[in-house]
Amino acid sequence: MTGPSTSLTETAFFERLQSLNMPKRFAAAVSGGRDSMALARMCAAYAEKTGAKCLALTVDHGLRAEAGEEAAKVKTWCEAAGLDHRTLRWEGDKPRSGVQAAARFARYRLLIEAAQENGCEALLTAHSEDDQAETLFMRLSRGAGLKGLAAMRAESLVAAGADAPMRLLRPLLSFSRESVTAWLHEIGQDYLDDPSNLDERFERVRVRALLAALAEQGLLAGASLAASAEKLALAEDAARAQEEALLGHLGGCFYPWGGVSLDRWDGKVPGAAGLARRLIHAAGGGEYPAEESAALEAIKKASSERAATLGGALIRGWKTRLWFLREPAALTGRAGVAPMTAQPLTGPVLWDRRFVIAPNDPSGNLEIAPLGAQGAGLLGPRACLFRGPAEGLAAQPGLWRQGVLIGAPALPFMDTRNVTCRSLLQERFDGRIVRFS
Repeated sequence: MTGPSTSLTETAFFERLQSLNMPKRFAAAVSGGRDSMALARMCAAYAEKTGAKCLALTVDHGLRAEAGEEAAKVKTWCEAAGLDHRTLRWEGDKPRSGVQAAARFARYRLLIEAAQENGCEALLTAHSEDDQAETLFMRLSRGAGLKGLAAMRAESLVAAGADAPMRLLRPLLSFSRESVTAWLHEIGQDYLDDPSNLDERFERVRVRALLAALAEQGLLAGASLAASAEKLALAEDAARAQEEALLGHLGGCFYPWGGVSLDRWDGKVPGAAGLARRLIHAAGGGEYPAEESAALEAIKKASSERAATLGGALIRGWKTRLWFLREPAALTGRAGVAPMTAQPLTGPVLWDRRFVIAPNDPSGNLEIAPLGAQGAGLLGPRACLFRGPAEGLAAQPGLWRQGVLIGAPALPFMDTRNVTCRSLLQERFDGRIVRFS
């Protein structure tokens, strides 16, 4: 529980870590900014006191000329505090648009991979009470629902691509940026100021300035917003429980090939909108869940017109049930969407955000590509064993060798000796793990 804002002290921070059930070995993301330097110094003190091992990780995105020099400075500070340190570099071509979003995905992927490679059981980030308040305010401006307004949790799960998830901890959510800065000045620790924090082209910078002005008037203090986010998180948990009770009432069934079926319903029951949103996200390959209102409209359309699409999912009636499937055309190509290309299977891959597929022999010259209607036709009589709508079969991953279909690893009636395949359907429905690929 985050509670009211408190002053940052070693005692308060150590108590926070204890409440998070800290492992013996963990990593801390340290950019060099004030919050992350406070996190680094606190983690160093905690490691010295308890015997735990903390690895400091800094990501050099390579987007600014001075980034390398700054990373070297952070390394010096961390090592002076007694921490092991690694600098991670975002290699390869950078996108021309959406750079910030791409950099965030790359940063988390690099941090998670490095933490796991070094035997760490948790990754700590330096999000503060102010970050929580800003996040809630920005989501309010977009009309977010409960999940968005719950903002950041003190503990969540993250994964890099197909890898196993790990704990992501935010121990500074209880502490204001003002308190963090005061503590750094008290111990004489320097920090970096990212010039982008003053660039008003970025929404967060404008929100930060607005919240500061409101706080000066005694309105909408960061601590109050953060406390609201915590209460909204409890409300979201209650709403999720209601949605899952409705799923059970409707006889919901999850299939290992990535589809969901349940009794038909018109959406006019408590929890229907949230359940629809989660089912569409689970079955579709979308990165983010659809809005609840759009999800409910898709259910109504599917009920009256037999089919609807949203967020990469196809919702349709079949026999006596309502089905949530991956939309085949989103994989095989349609207007505005290029077909998914074949992907070499030389190691574990996150395929279509819906499956983790790994070869049993990495040198087997295998590829994964959508089965499609043509591939489904190649299954011959075995296709009759598929107990779901034909679209669900077409959206399966197909296993190919030199252009020849040799299997469909997500189908339980197919020979899967060449690969292991795990559906992420339940994981996507639960929404507790964020995968960065």
